[in-house]
Amino acid sequence: MQQSIILRIWFKRFVMFVTLAVSITGAAITHAQTAALLPEGQTLITLTVTERATVTQDVLLASLRIEVENLDQNVVQNTINTAMQQALDRARVVTGVEVSSGHYSVYQMNRQTVGGRPDLVWRGSQSINLQGKAAESILVLAGELQAAGFVMNQLSYQLSTERADEVRDSLMESAIVRAREKAQRATVALGRSSFEIASLDVDSSSNFAPPMMMRAGSMAADTIEMAAPVAQAGETEVMLSIRVQVVAK
Repeated sequence: MQQSIILRIWFKRFVMFVTLAVSITGAAITHAQTAALLPEGQTLITLTVTERATVTQDVLLASLRIEVENLDQNVVQNTINTAMQQALDRARVVTGVEVSSGHYSVYQMNRQTVGGRPDLVWRGSQSINLQGKAAESILVLAGELQAAGFVMNQLSYQLSTERADEVRDSLMESAIVRAREKAQRATVALGRSSFEIASLDVDSSSNFAPPMMMRAGSMAADTIEMAAPVAQAGETEVMLSIRVQVVAK
């Protein structure tokens, strides 16, 4: 019995010794790899630089919808279809404007309050979307559609993808310049004479902020002469980050 206990204790100590030996060996290998990567007298420096720029938005988006209510569902759908066809035909001939149709919905509802006699009616709506850099053309067209009975869903500016990419390229260049300046300062602070860039990672996940939305309500075309809606481009902040590793010598 006593011999069995002694054997178990000896075995546990042996396992602990082997585990410790493996850990020490692994640490030694890691240290050796690091030493091989960085000879004596060299230091690895990691820097992160973020650049930002505020850019004027260059694309205008306008979304309008036609709404119809009637006791007959066929009247509702025919009215929507006719209005949308006319709107699309008008929008397609405007230069510099991308046009597409949006959500189309027809449903039945009860206009009467709870407890009253049912007052069923059919309602329907469909939207048309306008987008492009020709802001004035879009605003004039949106005003014409409002006068034809369309209601404004959304009016907003945003930054185009191509413009954002241009700004990102410029930010990357300035970020690299700043990273080199920081690396030079760190090298001098360490008492070294020079440095080399070992790696550079560009954070492509950095994105520009979404545009602020401007909403507009409708005005009855038969009570007031319809003026074109008004919109003013805002600004968007574009960001880009880089991570640089340099070796100071």
